[in-house]
Amino acid sequence: MNILMISALDVWSLADGKGAPTLYRTLSAYGERGHHVHFLAPTVGANHFGPPTASSKGSRPPQIANVTFTRFDVPSLSRLRLPLPQIAAKADQKLRFATAFPVIAARRAESLLRRQHIDLLYAYEVHGALAVRLLQRKWKLPTVCRFQGTIMYPYLDDRLSLLRRREEVLALRTPADLYVMTNDGTRGDEVLARLNPRSQGRVCFWRNGLDLERLIPPLSRQRTAARNSLGIATSQFVMTTACVLLPWKRVDRAIRALPHILRDLPQALLVILGDGEERANLEALARDLGVADAVRFEGAVPQEDVRRYLWAADVFLSLNDLSNVGNPLLEAMACAKPIVTIDNGTTSELIRDGDTGLLLPSGEPEGVAQAVLRLDHDTPLRRRVTQGAHRFATANFWTWEDRLNAELTEVEELVDKKNSAGGSRPS
Repeated sequence: MNILMISALDVWSLADGKGAPTLYRTLSAYGERGHHVHFLAPTVGANHFGPPTASSKGSRPPQIANVTFTRFDVPSLSRLRLPLPQIAAKADQKLRFATAFPVIAARRAESLLRRQHIDLLYAYEVHGALAVRLLQRKWKLPTVCRFQGTIMYPYLDDRLSLLRRREEVLALRTPADLYVMTNDGTRGDEVLARLNPRSQGRVCFWRNGLDLERLIPPLSRQRTAARNSLGIATSQFVMTTACVLLPWKRVDRAIRALPHILRDLPQALLVILGDGEERANLEALARDLGVADAVRFEGAVPQEDVRRYLWAADVFLSLNDLSNVGNPLLEAMACAKPIVTIDNGTTSELIRDGDTGLLLPSGEPEGVAQAVLRLDHDTPLRRRVTQGAHRFATANFWTWEDRLNAELTEVEELVDKKNSAGGSRPS
């Protein structure tokens, strides 16, 4: 099967081998199955940290069996080497990916389609779907739309907000034979049902996979070794959070809780994994609150090293807006870590207060601090939630292999069915 996949994203969200592994895992699974993927993407992705510059070439695409990368430039005002106000930089980002990228990508894709037989169009995320919408005017091919969750649920009943987020709405309404929506707690299944009623019966609503063979509760000696390798003393009480540092990830809530925690736990340490546009603001906040010495910004960490940080942690914090059911929280559950998180999205489906973690009504600093201190002081509670989290993970999470085999089966059946019925090329 020849697949044309279009995405505005870098394969790794935080440089080579760092950040969310979903796109890399997806490409690898299709290649390993023997399918050939033509991956069409910009030189600098929409998830790239920092503005593109005149010399910016983005990260080098990884070498993946049976995957061919075709990359192209998307013009940007930042390459004029003039200082841009923040509002202008955001407008530039929106114009580049919501307007310019779909047009350029569709033209590149059409050129490839005229030279190469393609069995399937695969739109990966919002801007890839916008490009596929343009292609569908001429090319009638089996189509998959893949979304890594959505931000749209809070805006479904607000017409003005829907207008402001027109590109997300159009992307979610893209006609497709199959929609693969990540079940990350953002209620993507409900969003598709509301914005795209024709999607019903065509949606695979799945959580991401995990590397469950590696993500296991550490033995005492493994925990000690992890701490030693990271330069963390055995006496320190370690809180860890992991995410791309964006405003809605609300890592500031963990930092704001620190002064309250340090009063009772002077040996407390907050370890922040990830990088992004909010890092400078978060560093400044830690300094302003006088807790900079109790915070470690580790930056982007290779995927294979995340387990070491989880093993070294006493508590895992996830205090996002929208939802907290991303892969970092799932990984912490698999490693049997006590979790403090907020009851938003569908987080409560995984984190049951006092059973699989501590579930807070909000991210107020005092409430976060109280939850952390409870876990430190109450050994039976800590033991109960760690065992509950691991038990839930074992019963409900699947490996990356299982997750992607399920998708491949759906896609292969879709293409076989379409081929049997007779495919369609442009007129």
